[in-house]
Amino acid sequence: MLGYVQYLVQYFSRLFIISCPLAIIALFVSMTAPYTLAERIRAAKVGVSVAYGTVLFFSIVGEKFFEFLGITMGAFYITGGVILAMLGVSMLNSDDMDNDKAASKGDTKKNKVDISVTPLGIPIICGPACITATIALQSQAEGFVQNVVGMIAITLVFGVLYLLLVFSAKGTKWLTPMVLKLSFKLSGLIIASLGVQMIFSGLRHADLQALPPQSVTHTTQAVQWERPAEKHFFVS
Repeated sequence: MLGYVQYLVQYFSRLFIISCPLAIIALFVSMTAPYTLAERIRAAKVGVSVAYGTVLFFSIVGEKFFEFLGITMGAFYITGGVILAMLGVSMLNSDDMDNDKAASKGDTKKNKVDISVTPLGIPIICGPACITATIALQSQAEGFVQNVVGMIAITLVFGVLYLLLVFSAKGTKWLTPMVLKLSFKLSGLIIASLGVQMIFSGLRHADLQALPPQSVTHTTQAVQWERPAEKHFFVS
């Protein structure tokens, strides 16, 4: 029993650290700056639920799902990066913070973008790093009991994340509109930068072995045959 508790603590701590809760809270507060308290809590509930379901799904199927669809982790990283980059640019160009008068007249739904599913749930809370870590941790489980313990750890991680987001949503009432507007624009810049960084990570994870080996060999041989000729030309 003590071994399972230790495994639960290790699983929880690793996944919780990888999820970067402080960064999620900062982005959540900034992105929901135009929202009311009820809308922030709803966004937190939907975003965490979507992320939790996604991580739980990949903890069960593992890498088989990606292999079945022929998707590499590099492509997954790049896709998430494109989504974040597009969202960051849209936040920088958005005028949601300037529509307070319209929102007070009942036009809230027209002027506010729902960020609960994307990008809050995916890929901010549940990003490629979180999914990859979950797959790796579940692959290390020995037996059915440890698999169940891992799922319990996942549930605890997202339960704590939800509570943190709710507390942060209630704490935004102490921030001035100017601070919220500035943080909203700054988070757009950060999210766009994270998107570009995820694209770079995807390129590093790309499957470069997909190139035909014969063409690479022939190219290498051609270069080797050309080098002596070039040296002879310069010598003469």
